[in-house]
Formats: sequence, C-alpha cells, structure tokens
Amino acid sequence: MRQPRQTARKAADTPVKLASMRENRAPLPFDTLEPTPLLDAAAFWRTMSQVATIAMAAIMFGALLFFTRTLLVPVLSALVISLTIGPAVSRAAKHGIPAWLSALGIVVLLGLALYLAVVLLADPTSDLIARSSEIGAAVKQKFQILERPLAALRELQSNIFGADAAKQGLDVNGAEILQGIVTVVTPAAAEFLLFFATLFFFVLGRNAFRPYAVSLFSTQQGRLRALKIMNDMEASLSGYLLTITAINICLGIVTIVATWIIGLPGPIVWGALAFALNYIPYIGPGIVNIALFSIGLLTFPSLLPALIAPAVFLTLTFVEGHFITPAIVGRRMYMNPLAVFMSLIFWTWLWGPIGAFLATPIMIMTTVAMHHVYPRHKTELPD
Repeated sequence: MRQPRQTARKAADTPVKLASMRENRAPLPFDTLEPTPLLDAAAFWRTMSQVATIAMAAIMFGALLFFTRTLLVPVLSALVISLTIGPAVSRAAKHGIPAWLSALGIVVLLGLALYLAVVLLADPTSDLIARSSEIGAAVKQKFQILERPLAALRELQSNIFGADAAKQGLDVNGAEILQGIVTVVTPAAAEFLLFFATLFFFVLGRNAFRPYAVSLFSTQQGRLRALKIMNDMEASLSGYLLTITAINICLGIVTIVATWIIGLPGPIVWGALAFALNYIPYIGPGIVNIALFSIGLLTFPSLLPALIAPAVFLTLTFVEGHFITPAIVGRRMYMNPLAVFMSLIFWTWLWGPIGAFLATPIMIMTTVAMHHVYPRHKTELPD
C-alpha cells in the first residue's frame, strides 16, 4: 500500500513544483508567449523523419521531371489538350463520328494552326534579328539621358575589374541574344512528332482508357471518385482553356486595331503575338511589351511615342487579367494569384516556355484532384 500512496503524493506535488519553477525561472527575452514543452519527443522526431522522407521524395521527383523533360513535355502537353477537347470528342461520338476521325481531325487542325503561326511570325522574327544593330543604335540615341550614369558605371567597373573586364561586360550582341531565344523557344522536330502521335492515340483511346483507369480501384467509392476526378478535370480544363482562348482572340483583335491606330508596322503580327503569348500569365504580356517598345524605338523619332503602344497594351492586359477574366471564369475556377505565380515560376524554370504554358493547366488538374481527395472545409482562424 505504500507505493500507491507515494505515487499519489508525487502527482499532487507536481503542479506545486511546476509553479515554483515558473516563479524562479529567469524572465523570457522579448515579449513572447508562455512556452509549452514537448509532451512526446519521440512523436516529434517521428514526424520530422516523415517530413524529411517526403522532402527527399519531392527532390528526387523534381530531378526525374527535369532529366526526362524531352519525353514528359510533349506527352503532358498532349494529355492536357486531349482532356481539354474530351467533352467535344464525347459529343462527336454520340453523333456517330468514329474516334479515329475525331483524332485525325484534331491533329490536322492543330498542325495547321501551328503552321500558320510559324508563317506569320517567321518574317517579323528574321527582320528583328537582321535589324538588331539598328535597334541598338536607336536605343543608344534615344537614351542619351543615361549617357552619364552609364559612363560612371563603366569607369567604376574598369577601376574594380580592369579595363578589359569593363569592355567585355558592356559588349552585347543583339543578334546572338535573339537567336538564343528562338533556339530555346523552338522545340525539336522529334518532340513535335511525339506530341502529335501521343495526342492522336490519347484521343483515339479515350473511351477505352476511362473504364480501365476506373477499374484500377477495388472499392465502389474509389471508382466513383476516380470517375468524378476525370470528369471534373475535363470540364475544368475545357471550360478554362476555351474561355481563355475566346478572351485571347478578343485581345488579339483589339491589339490589331490599337497598333494600326498608333502606326506600328504589321498590326496583324502584333495581334497574333498578343493572342498566343497571353496564354502564359505575366511572362507572355511582358514579352509583347518589350517587342512593342523595341519596334516603337525604330518607328518613331523620339522616346515618348515609342512608349504609347506598350502603355496601351499594358492597360489592356491589366483590365483583362484583373476584371474581365475573373468575371467570366467565375469563382468556380478561382485560383490564388500567388499560387499561380509560384507555379508559373517553377514550371518555367523546370521546362522553359512550354512549362510556362502548362503551369496553369497542371495547377487546375492538381486542384481538382486535391478537392476530391481532401474536400474543402471552411475553418475560422483566431485573430
């Protein structure tokens, strides 16, 4: 009977000891809250080991995505487009159109669209490369106000690194820069072939793949969830991309009219650029603004008129991105702007321009899957 009494006595003395320890403890540095000690250190380290395992798996998965990009980029692009046009293929099948005819028609139409884009952009791109030295001279002439700051910068650089380093750092070859951009943007012929072949077989085998994917789950609830995820992915992607396409067409038309009124050469080319590059958030409109400013420097005699076209296009894209697109797309497809921006940075860094195009569709598919696996619950955070 002594041992239970001693245990009870120790338990009763524990709050008193804790209180005395708090009274005798040194004051906390800074205005912090009362610290809470770990109740179970073993559970904490088990959680940390799980976090470290997940982090290592994520790093290895990122390395896999990077080193297999030549294979994954065309395959994932074909998957996104096949999911986007999935509802249209289903409606065509209900009207008696065979799947092979739908697949062939989609591949042919997309190939013609890419061919027209190359034809429209080939001449302006080659002309821009040929006139790169003229653009440099125009920039130097119209930015004479920066002559003294640049001279001071050259002098400082020569004093720190030497005259040779200063000259080497200031020499910029515009033709090489533009050629490098074209080389990066233009995919390889093998990747194009893989993309079109994968797209054809994705569309052709869509109706056969869906039952097979659903049957991978053993329970009825899992099969129903998989079917809902695939249906919602197709509906979300088709609704989003088709809506964005309609908005981009309107933006291209407005850009054609605006550049024609301002007096820039080739307004149809600017409309095509605005339509194509607006699929890439933030980066695409920025590229169009830089191109408008560069051509404006060659077209107009002073700096102020050259800024009109970029200012107009910046206003158009601001209104489209902050008012028109959110109002048309609606709250159903709302995505956090910070998450969209971080996704764009990551996929652009990983896969280049094609990754920038795929960033938003990948985020849409991930968001749809996460909402089905982990349904959203509103939680109120304390103030």
